Amino acid sequence: MATIPYPPAPELGWYADDPVDKPAAVSSAATEPSPVSSSTASHAAKGSSDGDIEDWDSTVLSSSFTAKAPRKIYILHNDATGQTIVIDKSTLLGRKPSMDVPEGAKAEKVEDPTRTTSRNHAAISIDQNGTLWIEDYGSLNGTYIIRDGQEAQVLKGKPRELDAPATLRIGDQFFQLTERQ
Repeated sequence: MATIPYPPAPELGWYADDPVDKPAAVSSAATEPSPVSSSTASHAAKGSSDGDIEDWDSTVLSSSFTAKAPRKIYILHNDATGQTIVIDKSTLLGRKPSMDVPEGAKAEKVEDPTRTTSRNHAAISIDQNGTLWIEDYGSLNGTYIIRDGQEAQVLKGKPRELDAPATLRIGDQFFQLTERQ
């Protein structure tokens, strides 16, 4: 006897929502009501507002998935050019940034009269915990975080955690990073 490598498909009528052809003759034993507890019967009779019976076999989303943590919004401001960039999601920064960014991210043009900012210069991203990161995209003039008068270079492919307030140097442009209150 040959074995089937997988189980056969279920027959029609196996699932409650399958269409079933009802036989013309039904025995009297099949028409007798089966004993059902009143709590089960009342629960089965309750339906949702659209008339369907509740389906307790559905997936339930965890509250940790559905609960939204308060989102922080950051501001990048350049005093020299007067430009303000709102960082409310992951953001690609550059002189002429690519508009081909992943869903949920955005691209922002950096006003740079000195032309020291690369087309796709750096990205500021926000991880699932709300932590801010900055990464250089291989720019010629570099990306730096300035704190207490000390410059720390952000290297290509090595994101660095970023805390506000801070000063960022993107090319020759200086931006103040602050958290919006």
